Formats: sequence, C-alpha cells, structure tokens
Amino acid sequence: MKSSIAILAALTMTNVSIAADEPDNGIPVTDIITSVAHKTNHKFVVDPRVNARVRLIGEEPSQVSYNELLTILEVHGYVTAESTGYILVLPDAAARQSAQPQLTGDNKYPDAQIVNYTFQLQNIPAAQLVPILRPLLPQYAHLAAFPCSNTLLMVDRYANVKRIQAIIKTLDVGSAYKAEKCGIPAPDKRSDS
Repeated sequence: MKSSIAILAALTMTNVSIAADEPDNGIPVTDIITSVAHKTNHKFVVDPRVNARVRLIGEEPSQVSYNELLTILEVHGYVTAESTGYILVLPDAAARQSAQPQLTGDNKYPDAQIVNYTFQLQNIPAAQLVPILRPLLPQYAHLAAFPCSNTLLMVDRYANVKRIQAIIKTLDVGSAYKAEKCGIPAPDKRSDS
C-alpha cells in the first residue's frame, strides 16, 4: 500500500514538473486580431491591458472569423466596441461604458457581441425582476429598472440577452400591471415669442 502511494506521488510530481517545464505555446491574441483585421478589412485599436495567449485547437489563427474572434475575446475577458471607424478591444469591465448597438426588432448579432436592450414588461413590476435576474448576469453586465415605464435596461452579450428575454417571457404573466406615475412634469409648451 505504501509503495502504491509512493509511486502515485512520484508520478504526480513528475507530471507537475513536466507541465511546469512546458513553454506557453499559445498564440498572442493580438496576432489573431491582426489576422481577422486583414480578412475583414476592419481597423482595430487594442487597449494596452489586452494581453492574452490563446490556445487554438483544431483551427489555424488565419482561419478565425470575426464572430469566432468575439468568442475568443469573451473567454479571455475582453469585449469589442465600435468607435469612429475602429473596433476597440477592451477589458470586459469597460463594456457598460462603451458604445454598443441597441438591439431592436429582429436584429441578429454574434452571440458574444455586447448589446443594449430594453424589455417592456406588461404584467409584473420591472423593479421586482432586478434582484431575481441580476445574479444571472456577469459582473460587467448592467441591469436596471425604470418604474415609470415599467421597463428594464440590460447591457450584456447578445446570447445572454436572449436567455434573459426568454426568462422574462415566462415570468411576465398575470394581470396587467399599471406603471407608477412618476411625477415627471410635462415639457413646457410656452413659446418664447
């Protein structure tokens, strides 16, 4: 029994030392971004905090599409945002503060694309959903209720917005909810003439 434990310990130590001796053979994420930029004719600006090595298995970096790049960036904690003709690559903590597309109607986006979306609720108070839904969102995402119109504002990846939309659809049942009167004064319609 003791010899089995000793052999197992020796094998474990050998595997740990072999793993420690292996070089990190991942591809710099900036190399993948460069490849995608050449294929798509997009211009990228990469935040200096974006620094990762990517291990691609089963695909060459030169074959990565823009949608696949978004997924790779998601895995490594980065997002993209468009600004004046550039695609910015930023840490995901900046997702809420960067300009993102507004999801409306039947717009489709890559699953890893950050989007803004507003949910109009009919039957339950929007504010009651915030504590229920917030734990389902990553730290960088945003979720807030606007009681006056009974809407929720969400900023997150497209795939998660669609998931939350499905959850809300199952929860937003019952009798119609009357939104609060918020006491916001109507704009002054006096003319200055």
